[in-house]
Amino acid sequence: MSAVGDAPAHLLEVEGLSAWYERDRPVLTDVSFTLEAGEAVGLIGLNGAGKTTMLTSLCDVHRGARFDVLRYRGREVDPGDERFKAARYLSLADDSSFPTWNLDAFIGFLEHAYRLRPDRGRLEELIEGFDYGRYRTTSFSRLSSGSRKKANLIAAFYLTTPLLFLDEPVDFLDFTATEFLYRSINDAAASGRSILLSSHIAESFTRCTRRLYVLSAGRMTGPLTTPEDSDAVAALVS
Repeated sequence: MSAVGDAPAHLLEVEGLSAWYERDRPVLTDVSFTLEAGEAVGLIGLNGAGKTTMLTSLCDVHRGARFDVLRYRGREVDPGDERFKAARYLSLADDSSFPTWNLDAFIGFLEHAYRLRPDRGRLEELIEGFDYGRYRTTSFSRLSSGSRKKANLIAAFYLTTPLLFLDEPVDFLDFTATEFLYRSINDAAASGRSILLSSHIAESFTRCTRRLYVLSAGRMTGPLTTPEDSDAVAALVS
């Protein structure tokens, strides 16, 4: 029998995350959760609950945060550590970065930044799945919100980082793109990636996750087994 100390480490372990924009007005208080390889985990909460702040704190975008514990593969890390940065990718709900770039330029940048060998077959599969072909040479600043979201998601699933954080990925997507998104999330988990899926849309969780966390007024509860019914998911934050 294995000793307790020999138990395999979580892929990601977070304890005591607190975040703020003003020190005396915390946005997150004592948030703790774990992620395992090969799973999609839900993060549900109403708008303003702190979901985006939590994800940006993990990725060193939001600096007004502290962690009691932050471990990746059992090793203590800081959000700014290069090894941890290379292991994660964040697709934000509202991303206005690189406005003059198009998809091809963005993908080229990511291939260099993540030292990823180009896979044109995979890229074309994602472009077709998200119905983005007509926009691939269009600068991001000229895209609709839905098309800009598709570009972000193509990048997210083109990369192979062990950790993938998706912030409200369904927003602005049409039905066909939403279905392809759900399939891509499930395929990514099956390939061994760990996906943290933030949303206020109940169907996102019933289609893609087995467990979820609830974020309300800056505090986390869970993990909970994802209900099979969307109404039961919605009731968790009602």
